Amino acid sequence: MYLGQSAKHVLSVAAAALLASCSSGATSQLAPASNSATVATRVMRNGHSLTTSVRNPKFAFPRSNERLQSHALHGKIAANVKTLWMSDSGDNAVQIFTFPSGTYIGAAPAPPEGFSEPQGMCSDKAGNVFVANTENSTIDEYAGNGTFTQALSDPGEYPAGCAVDPKSGTLAVSNIISTSDGAGGISLYKHASGTPRQLTDPNMFEVFFISYYGSTGNLYYSGFNNSFDAAISSYVSGTFNIVALRGATIGFPGTVAWANTTKSLVIGDQDISSGQTFYHVRSNGNVTGSTVLACSSEYCDVPQAVVKGKYIVAGVGVYAYPAGGQPLFSIGSSFGDLIGSAVSVVKE
Repeated sequence: MYLGQSAKHVLSVAAAALLASCSSGATSQLAPASNSATVATRVMRNGHSLTTSVRNPKFAFPRSNERLQSHALHGKIAANVKTLWMSDSGDNAVQIFTFPSGTYIGAAPAPPEGFSEPQGMCSDKAGNVFVANTENSTIDEYAGNGTFTQALSDPGEYPAGCAVDPKSGTLAVSNIISTSDGAGGISLYKHASGTPRQLTDPNMFEVFFISYYGSTGNLYYSGFNNSFDAAISSYVSGTFNIVALRGATIGFPGTVAWANTTKSLVIGDQDISSGQTFYHVRSNGNVTGSTVLACSSEYCDVPQAVVKGKYIVAGVGVYAYPAGGQPLFSIGSSFGDLIGSAVSVVKE
């Protein structure tokens, strides 16, 4: 079982080819490299280019000459303030805003190993924020006030996303591929610490984003299966199973998040060029509704959205959830490449 048509996006690494595709208006192209990071194409498998990037390569993400990463976070964020954290893969930084208004606060301090392609993010009920620091094979934890806490090692893996079990506190990390260009999988950190238990889903080759299904302890995640078709899979009671969506088709893997408002998973598709859609999905794969966001075409590719209460954060906008429509608040575009997001409430 699989979702959608075969998603075999072949990336060109020749500069001349990239320029030619841009000038000819081709839709499948590698996003321009930023000053500090590149998307690395490693090997080809069955016509599919393995990279560590979770962004759909056919979207050339617009770059701005402005950069806000120099606005380092000075001092602690005040108690009881809700904050929005976003990974900026283009600038190798993590940006922090007020939530939901989107007012810029500053950049989180870099971890000891530095940021190298930070991507998916998540938070726990205590307000701690976790960042998948992909190229460094670490998951970096921050207190809600912006203080760096620890770097968890994810040996032999390229972490792309994460989720925290609200009941047990287990940190689940999705690994897009291994550092030896093998299949990715899941790393589980008991109490969000120590050495992970690393698992490989026999049905999946690349794993993008991951979420717990409420407080059930069951995991759901997006990625490419062994035939490199977009798929949703699950890890329930020690068993891996592909989840067949009923009522939606996914072209390129994207968001998998939990929405307490609709008591459902929120699953996104990065293959939509306008009117970004997030499906409301039950544990059995049934699609019960959708949230459609109005967005300009260059900002419609949203790798990882997050739902918090009556809001959904997607790319450079904060929208009403589940209503969607026009953005309620705008974050702005003065960043390299916003990939993942998490919302935190600063505790005393």
